Formats: sequence, structure tokens, C-alpha cells
Amino acid sequence: MEEDDSVSLTLHTLSSIRSIIINAHTPLPVISSIFDFLTRLLSQNNSTILHHVLKLLSDLSLSRNELSPQIFDSILSNFLQTSTSSDGIRVAGESLAVLASISERNPNVAAFSRIDGEVFASICIGADVASRMWMIRNAERFNVPSSVVFTLCFGFTKDPYPFVRKVAIDGLVCVCESGGFDHVSAVKGCYARAVELLGDAEDSVRASAVRAVSVWGKVLIASKEESNRRECSDAVFLQLCSVVRDMSVDVRVEVFKAFGVIGTASESIILQTLSKKVLKAGKGKKPQDHLSNEFVDAAAAAGVFIHGFEDEFYEVREAAVDSFHSLSVNSIEFPDEAVCLLMDMLYDDYMVVRLKALEALHHIADVRNLKIQETYLPAFLDAIIDTSENIRLTARNILKLAKLPDLKLVNKCVDGVLKSLEMYPQDEPNILSTLFQFGQNHTNSLVSIIKRFNEKLETDSGNRCDFISRQVSAFLMVIISAPLSNKQSVTSIPPLAFSYSLAMLGKFSCGLHDMMDQDTLLAYLAHCITLSASSGTEFNKADMFLNAYRRSTSDHSEDPVLLPRNIPAESKPMASVAELEIRDPALNSVCHIQLRVKAAWLLLKSECSNEAFRALRACKQELATLTANSSVSNGALEFMCQYVHLIEILTQVWPHFEYSRHTSTCRSVEVELLMEELDLNLMEIRCRFTGLSTELSLVMELVILSCLLRLYKFEICYRLSCKKKLSSTVSQLELHHEQQCTKPSDFLTETTKSLQEIGSSADISCCRLLDLIKKFNCFSPEQFTLSTNLKCVSAELEVPGNGPYHPISFVAGLPVAIPCEIKLLNVPRDARLWLRISRSDDTCQFVYIDPNLYSGDEREKRFMFTAVTCKTPRAVVFTLRVSIGVECLFEDVCSGKHRYGPKHPLVYLCKQREVHFSFVSRTKAL
Repeated sequence: MEEDDSVSLTLHTLSSIRSIIINAHTPLPVISSIFDFLTRLLSQNNSTILHHVLKLLSDLSLSRNELSPQIFDSILSNFLQTSTSSDGIRVAGESLAVLASISERNPNVAAFSRIDGEVFASICIGADVASRMWMIRNAERFNVPSSVVFTLCFGFTKDPYPFVRKVAIDGLVCVCESGGFDHVSAVKGCYARAVELLGDAEDSVRASAVRAVSVWGKVLIASKEESNRRECSDAVFLQLCSVVRDMSVDVRVEVFKAFGVIGTASESIILQTLSKKVLKAGKGKKPQDHLSNEFVDAAAAAGVFIHGFEDEFYEVREAAVDSFHSLSVNSIEFPDEAVCLLMDMLYDDYMVVRLKALEALHHIADVRNLKIQETYLPAFLDAIIDTSENIRLTARNILKLAKLPDLKLVNKCVDGVLKSLEMYPQDEPNILSTLFQFGQNHTNSLVSIIKRFNEKLETDSGNRCDFISRQVSAFLMVIISAPLSNKQSVTSIPPLAFSYSLAMLGKFSCGLHDMMDQDTLLAYLAHCITLSASSGTEFNKADMFLNAYRRSTSDHSEDPVLLPRNIPAESKPMASVAELEIRDPALNSVCHIQLRVKAAWLLLKSECSNEAFRALRACKQELATLTANSSVSNGALEFMCQYVHLIEILTQVWPHFEYSRHTSTCRSVEVELLMEELDLNLMEIRCRFTGLSTELSLVMELVILSCLLRLYKFEICYRLSCKKKLSSTVSQLELHHEQQCTKPSDFLTETTKSLQEIGSSADISCCRLLDLIKKFNCFSPEQFTLSTNLKCVSAELEVPGNGPYHPISFVAGLPVAIPCEIKLLNVPRDARLWLRISRSDDTCQFVYIDPNLYSGDEREKRFMFTAVTCKTPRAVVFTLRVSIGVECLFEDVCSGKHRYGPKHPLVYLCKQREVHFSFVSRTKAL
């Protein structure tokens, strides 16, 4: 009884201690006393209260971070002393959980180097079920060797508790995915154990076993010789087929996901999955299971995907469509029945299944000629008018790639698109883009489309509003797309169609923004009018880009090639109000250079990088000739020079990203150097200019583009920091648009969607990267209006009276002062300036410049500043280099290279100034 009272008293005391710990106003001596008291209780190893003591120590570490190292050491020491005893093992798992929690919150505490694999294994074996499961899941947090984790997980797959078996088989999958286990016997053993667990009585264990079969099976396939690899993959595939009719929904879902992991099988087996009847090609085919030395009948694959598509649960159907997509791209003789099965899924009740089916059809259309039969055309047309925006968009993307066999199907598709346009007018830009590419693929139907267009004109001629209707614009988009196919003579198209298209220039340019800008479209239509009214020469696709460049480098109103004299005056596009207000020649030249930069970017995306590079060089030369005696300020001209230089760097980088990600070492080094130069220039342009408004959004989009390029091209080790910078920049730009009440660009919108889909994981799959690279095409250096208060931040540094023949005297081993005369231009009040003093051996020292010296509203500030260097070398003469830098506070990642220096990267405002020193003896100095 006395013992129960003491226990109750102890628990009551511990409860009171917790209220003192969580009180932020508790004095530090009291906290120290509590820590000593808890440490003594911990060493007594009283299993009755040890759980509460560990919880209190964890709370103490959370509220008093400075005590975390001592708390960690105390718990670790007690753990190492008692973990081998029977009582200690029962609470060892909880001790490890507290240690892991403290270590994650405080990276500076001691590591788990003293917890070796043997101790961890002994604790795991003797722990209760809950602790055992937790330790297996979190083994990687304690730096346990992979061999120990492998042995534990492999043994616990025979545990009598089903949840432990599930965690163990999941642990084997993690060990396999982390790599390092390529021994044939280990791989075969894990695969055999996973196959054995396919017959487990617990559903969750069977689902985990399916994942293990696919992961270890893939490793097993890779370990085989080339001649046996196909037979082994067939055996693994058929092993998965044997459980495709499992009673558990989760197991069936995992089976179809596993098909996507395996990714391939023999052609006859893939064909057999599409038919419940055993095909002739599959009869007698029995791949050998190298583990059991038995042969697996290929008939096990009969109708696998039909069962998946007909499953009553949509999760299974979704997984089946997804894996069907992965297998289909590796099949050489993919039958029409496969497309028919996917078309059947377009009638599914669940939107996610229909969307997956359309994505699979789009991928098939992208890699091969997709044949849409008339029987299944209604299902496809229903998708075009679906209530889901994503489904409509994916269906239209398929239509861009599809090639229909006859005119009847073409007219039905056009009618379906027109119906969608009537129901969803907000989709008009994307629908126009779809019709443009659809018309390029079906030039044989051009005569019929022109006929329907003329009929529409005659019907709507009495009503001016109906004349410029959505249907008319849709027909026009199909018609004007024909010359780009290089298969249709321009003379077969009436010039009136191109003239009407000029009247809809703004609407069409919105629809074709991903292919060409408004200037290029104008040049294209004007050139088509010229050709259709003259000799009838075939239109060359290259003319589109050449004319865009000519237009940007010539007078807009009098170019004989782009705007011929036989075009009616009312068809010529009127200049914008901003263009009419431009009277200053210098400002006009700057705006003209912006147009040329846009044209150069279009040339770059058209694989004309050399021409784009030469055009940008010409822009830089023209900017160098401009003077600042007009409305264009020095800051605006300097900004334009920096901006053109950024685009010039991109023209050098871009060709490296057009093709495969695998490049030679020399090319990789070249790309890395170019990307470093691009990042440094972007950081400089954000630090060295004040008053940025519309220019800031463009610069930050360039930062986002740079991050996307790095995510796509470089190794995994770059991705976490690069993704953090990408997310931070996107957030800053969104806030900027919100503050300025401006609309974000399509490029920013698409990037934001991608970040939301990827989430917080640093591991970005190849499919995600392919989605990210599509965002590159959304980017375009749009024309902008230069801010009137744009100013360039700069500095000048002089050391009065110093030179090679007038050095500063110094005493070896003692510090020396450097008198600096500093001039600052347009430096804001909140800028953090540093003086960088470097030596020839690349060592440097940073001296912080007091902000009180340059506070004030005046544009130009002059002052004297004395910088004291560290201990001088023992030399007769030496030279230091001094420069002024401003700290880039918008960079989230701190440099951390210099303990007493800047915590963020620096952008230097002036050239380095050499300071010369000469030795003077200590006696003479006195």
C-alpha cells in the first residue's frame, strides 16, 4: 500500500513538473534543478515511471533548446547501459524515439554513432510489437547498416503478427530501392519470400508482397544475362498475373501498379492480356521460373486487363489504365483492340478513370499513329464536351495529333469542336490552337472546310455581329493553318480568308501564343496574302520566322515584304496608343530593341540559335551607341543592356536542353558554367537596380526558368536546394502581382500548378521533369514599359595617395588601417554594404560598413571609411584588393562560408582596387 502511495505521489510530482517546464517564465536555475532531478530518476531505471520521465525530458528539450545536447547525452548514456537488460529493452524503443526527435530538432547534438547494428538488432528482436514496428520503419534514422536492416526485415517476414510482416516486407522494398544489394542470392531470396507472401491470409501483407515482387523482380531481371532477361521478365509478369483476381481491392490495385513497374513483357503475353481466350501465340509458351525450376503457363495472363477494366471499384480501373499505358508504349505490334479498350473507358462513371484513359490515348498518339474508328468517335466527341476542364483539354490535345482517314470523320470532329466552343466559350483560345494543328494534319479536307466557311459567310452576311462569330473564327483557323503543312498551295485559299484573319489578329494570337507571337502571326498572314494574290508559290515554313525578324528590324509601316501595298488600308493593324505617344528617338529605339529580342527568342525556339545570337549581339551594339540625353535614363539603358545580356546567355544555354539529358563531360561543364553565369547575372540585376516594377516580374520569371532548367538537366543532389529557390521565387512573384494588381503570366501559372503537383518531395521523377520542360515553351520575353524611376546602384572606391610608389607602411604581424574614400550612387537605406579585402592566396576578410555613414535621401553620398585588416604577413611588400559589395537579402540560402562576414551572397558595385603596402621596422615605427 505504501508502495502504491509512493507511485501515486511520484506521478503527481511528475505532473506538476511538466507545468513548470512548459511555462516560458520559469527561471533557468529551476529548470536546471528539474533536469538534474529527471536525470537521477532516469538512472534509477524504474520501469513504472520511466515512460513519464522520457516524456518530460522530451518536453524539456522542446521548450529549452539550449539543454538539448545534455538531455540527448543523458538519455543515450542510460540507453546504452540498460538496453541489454530485460527491463531496458521494453522501454528502449521509446528512448530511441525521443533521441530521434531531439536529433531532428537540433542537428548539432551528438550522432547515433554509438548505437551499432548489433545493439539495434537485439532491441528490435526483444521489443514489443508496437516498438518493433516503429523501429523497422525508422531504422534509417539511426544510421543502421543496410545489411542489418536487410537481415531484420527478412527475418520478420515470418513474424506471427501480420502488421509486423507487412512492415518487414515494406522494409525490404525500401532496402532494394536504396540500392547496394546486388548479390544474386540475396535478390533471389527476397523475391522468393515475396512470392511466398502472395498467399498470406492478411490483405495488407499480400498488397505489400505484390510491391515487393515487382521491385525485387525488376532487380532480378536486371541481374540476368541478356539472353535470359526476357524469359525472366515474362516469369515475373505472369507471377503477378496469378493474383490479379485477388478478393482484396488493395491487392488488385497494387498488382496493376506493379505491371507499370515491370514495364515490359513478351509481345505474345501482352497480347494475351487483352483477350480472355487463350491466343494461338500464347499456347505452349511457358517461361521458366528460375527460383523453382518450374515453368509458368502464359495462359495465366488471359484477359488480365479486361478484368481490370471491368472491375467494380474505380481505383482498380484507374490503376489498370495507368499500367496499360506503360506496357503499351513498349509493344511493337500494338493491336487496334487496345485503343478500343481505352475508348470504352471513356464511358466510365468516374472522371479520374476517363482522364487516365485519355492520357494513355494521348501518349499512344504521341509515339505512333492513333487510329480513331468511327464506332468509337462518339465517345471521343463526348470527351470534348465533358464538364471537366482537364478532360476537355486532354481530348483536344489528342485531336491535335490524330489523323483521321476520311472526310466524314473530319467533319464530325469539327462539328464536335464547334459544339464545345458553343458550350464553353472560355475554352476558345485552346480550341483555336487545336483547330490550327488539326488543320495542318488534314490538308486534304481543306476544300470542304473552305466551302463550309463560304456558306457560313453567306448565311451571316446580314448580321455584322454574327459575321465575326466564334464559328467563323474557328473555320478561319483551320483554313490559315494549311500553308504551314507545306502540302497545300496558298492559291487554293481565297485571299479574303487571310484578310478576315487580320481583323481577328488579337483573338488568333491569344490562341497561338504557344507557337508564335502577334508580330509573327501578322507577318505570316500578310505574307500569305501576298503569295495567294501572286504566283502561287508554296509557302515555306521558314518564312514565318524570317519575316518576324525582318519586321522587328525594319519600319513597321513601310516594309514591302510584310505589308504589301495591295493590302487594303483597313486591313493594316493600327498602332497602339503607346506607339503613337513615342516621340523620343532613344525611347523608340529601346522599344524597337524589345521587339527584336522577342523575334530572336522565336528564332531560338525554331532551332536557329546562331541567328538569334547574332541578333542579340546587334541589339547590344545598338544600346551602346545610345546616349542618355533623352527621356531614357542611365538606369533604364543599363537595365536594357543587362536584360539583353541575360537573353544572350540563354541562347547559349538553350541548345543544350533541346535533346537528351545525357551529355558528354565537356558539354556538362560548359552548361554548368553558363548556368552559373546566368544565375550571377540574375542576382546582380535584382540587387543593382531600384524602382523595378514591370521589369521585376520579367527578371523573376527568368530566375524561375533558370531553376526549371537546373531541375531538368542536373543531378539529384541539386534538386532540393533548386526546388526551394524555385518555390520561394514563385511565392515572391505571386505576391508582387498581388501587390501590383497585375495578372500573372501563363508561365507562372503553369509553374505554380507543377509545384503543387510535385509537393514537398525532393525526388522528382522523370515524368515530372518532362512535364516541367513543357513549361519552358510557355516562357517568352514579353515587351514591357521601362519604369521612369529606374536607377542603377553603383559605387566608387579610392585609397587617397596610394600607389606602387606610395605604399602604406605596415609592421609585420600587426593590423594595418586602409583609408577609403567611398562614393555611393542610388544606394537605398536598407542596403547592407561590405568591404571585401582579399589577398593573392584567395583568402579574404569582410568589413561591415556602418549604415549611418550612407543614410539619407540624397542620390549621391560621399564619406571616408577606415578599414582595419587582420594580422599582416611577414613580407617586405604585399598587395591587397579591395571592393564594395551589397548583400542579396532576397536569397533564402545563406552562404555560411565566413563566420564574421555576410550571411547572404554579395553583388559587387565597383571594380577591385589594389592597395599597396611596404614594410617598416618596429623601431622606426616607434
